[in-house]
Amino acid sequence: MMVGVMPRDDGLLPLESVTSFLHTIENMPQTVGIAWLVSSALYTTYATNQFLNYKPTTVTVSERRSSISPLLPPLTFPAYKWKVTRPTLLTLCRFGGSLLLGLIAHTDFRIWERIVETAQAAPAFLFPAACLFVANFSNAVSLDRIGISLTYTSKCAIPLITVLLALLMDGVKSLPNQYALLSLVPIAVGIGAASWNSPTFEIAGFSAAMLSATAQSALNVSSKRAMMKTGIRGASTQRVLVAVGLIIAMAVTYFENKSNVAKSTKAGSAESTTKEGEPLMIYVMAIAAYHIEYVLSFMFVKLVSPVTFGACDAVRRLSVILAGRAMFGGKPLTAVNIAGIGLALLGALGYSVTTSIKK
Repeated sequence: MMVGVMPRDDGLLPLESVTSFLHTIENMPQTVGIAWLVSSALYTTYATNQFLNYKPTTVTVSERRSSISPLLPPLTFPAYKWKVTRPTLLTLCRFGGSLLLGLIAHTDFRIWERIVETAQAAPAFLFPAACLFVANFSNAVSLDRIGISLTYTSKCAIPLITVLLALLMDGVKSLPNQYALLSLVPIAVGIGAASWNSPTFEIAGFSAAMLSATAQSALNVSSKRAMMKTGIRGASTQRVLVAVGLIIAMAVTYFENKSNVAKSTKAGSAESTTKEGEPLMIYVMAIAAYHIEYVLSFMFVKLVSPVTFGACDAVRRLSVILAGRAMFGGKPLTAVNIAGIGLALLGALGYSVTTSIKK
């Protein structure tokens, strides 16, 4: 006699019940919005900075050969095999992990259908995916060099850069109303004040932050066109973007590793020490945090107006800055820096509100 799966009291099988629950949650803007804000401010901030700031255990070559090494977690990732920077490794893992989750983390088993859909849509997303890679990689470099506060304040420049790109691509007719244009002034002034004599400011890190903001702006403009062309929406867009972005990340990782190995070989100095494997958990956390934040973002943007999304995004940035300083501390900011952060965030909020006003 075959034993079947017992239905629940509501008449649904367990898998159907989970699907029904997820469908209900994804149509609740308050729940999705709060989950997005909390996951971004707390989970992503913590996981990303833990990854970037992790210092691998160093052992001597003789210890590795004799299998005598410091006590490590049972599950480790052999990152020491690649001579690449932490931002490069983070971007590679984020894209690869997010693609895998985007294909299999569903209550159905239509994995092959999602693979086919992703492959078919990929050509239309080549440029947006390149922008996504640059935005993520540059953001990681910026976080690593100038910290959370200045990096996320610089992100407030996205509306300003988006307007400039739209002007270059579509002409004057694409400009928002005069109130929205005026709101760009406090954004520019605020970023300047936040950077003024900041204890963490440096040219390379700030340039990376502005490059990330520029790439994000280009992504916003180009991805909308790609979505209109293909009909791809929501989390499916994220899956296609990271699939193409993963190819770029793999190429960058390969050539960076090859270049660094060649430099070490040319120097001719045999290393007396080497690095141990890293805890697998920091990779799992970084991947899950990235995927959850972006999927929730795509879900939320479908449920609310652009004004609401923009306002929540401004609150999210402020929450990231505050949470980052609470969790990781940092050098004291000056009164001018603090005022600049607040002014830039208010400008970003004002832009979101005023763009809804008809010309």
